[in-house]
Amino acid sequence: MPPITLNRRRFLGCSAASLALAPGASAQGSPAGDAASPLRVGLIGVGNRGTTLLRTLLEIPGVTIPAVSDPEPRHRARGEGIVEKATGRRPESFPDPRRLLERNDVDAVVVAVPCDLHERISVEALRAGKHLYAEKPMAITVEGCDRLIAESARTPELALHVGFQRRSNPRFREGVGLIRSGTLGHLIEARASWTSSNGPLTGHDGWLGSRRRSGDFMVEQAVHIWDVLNWIHGGPPATAVGWGRRGLFAREHPTRDVTDHYGVELAWADGFRASFVQSYVAPPDDEFTGSHLRVLGVEGGFDFGSGTLTFRDRERPRRSIEPGNRNDTRLAVEAFVAASRAGTSTTPPVSLQEARDATLTGLLVRKAVDEGRLVTLGEVSETSSSV
Repeated sequence: MPPITLNRRRFLGCSAASLALAPGASAQGSPAGDAASPLRVGLIGVGNRGTTLLRTLLEIPGVTIPAVSDPEPRHRARGEGIVEKATGRRPESFPDPRRLLERNDVDAVVVAVPCDLHERISVEALRAGKHLYAEKPMAITVEGCDRLIAESARTPELALHVGFQRRSNPRFREGVGLIRSGTLGHLIEARASWTSSNGPLTGHDGWLGSRRRSGDFMVEQAVHIWDVLNWIHGGPPATAVGWGRRGLFAREHPTRDVTDHYGVELAWADGFRASFVQSYVAPPDDEFTGSHLRVLGVEGGFDFGSGTLTFRDRERPRRSIEPGNRNDTRLAVEAFVAASRAGTSTTPPVSLQEARDATLTGLLVRKAVDEGRLVTLGEVSETSSSV
């Protein structure tokens, strides 16, 4: 994989039953889960990420977009225009997502809204009987994750996928599989970074620069990294110690309270460790910016950026897996569409417990960075209501 151009949504690269409505009949009278009928998907949130998801949905055969929702008029207009240009038909649009969720001609929803709204809108979507693709993080508190897991358990006929698209990326799937099978031998460490000159990122109406709304970058963005590390190891770390800097963009955004530059070291009970640095204050130079994730074991190492497996034994040839970039957002959305049609026999790329673990790890990192000390997982696993 060649070097990646970073933005707020790309890093390292880059299933349930018929709709429980009346009982899932489409406008033409075909069941919503029938592969011969269109899957009618509503989009909630037409910002940067939502626009990418909307364009992706429109590329998938058998998907129609009857409605979009966003409180911002220009975002709604953008969504309407994208759908009309692609299909010749202008969708309905609503500032209030509840209006979209009330519609009988919506089988499933894809939600890409600020993080503080994830839990509420996801719960409302499930209660409305809609299959749900929810952008990560699942929620920004442990309690919020648990409430959403409980809500999903009450509606097992509905697909619920969380947007950790690396889980659908063939390189990540094969790479993690090789590591977990013991190809690298006993694991020693992982090293990762995400350094960008694109700061300060603020998000529409400043939500991304607000810790209360985003959970901070450890919870909103770096959950992609925590999820891959947890995936590799089979669960979250036991401890974290970190450091960080806020206020580095105070002149431009005096009310900004997220962490602009931080580093953390994570440790698992068996001695595996991972170090990570995330920064938005790098100069605009390829020598300072970019991202990587590399895992080292006693027998060799694997680089997720290039898909290269290298052994310490020089007689063993280097291997490259899944060369070239793959649109893992497309793969993740395709998996959701398939799950919405197929029923409960399908398994989502990431389980709700794994999505919860990613949020939990983000909260562990945030506390370690905030307090500049070693923090144990138990300190954040019971409660996380304060941001």
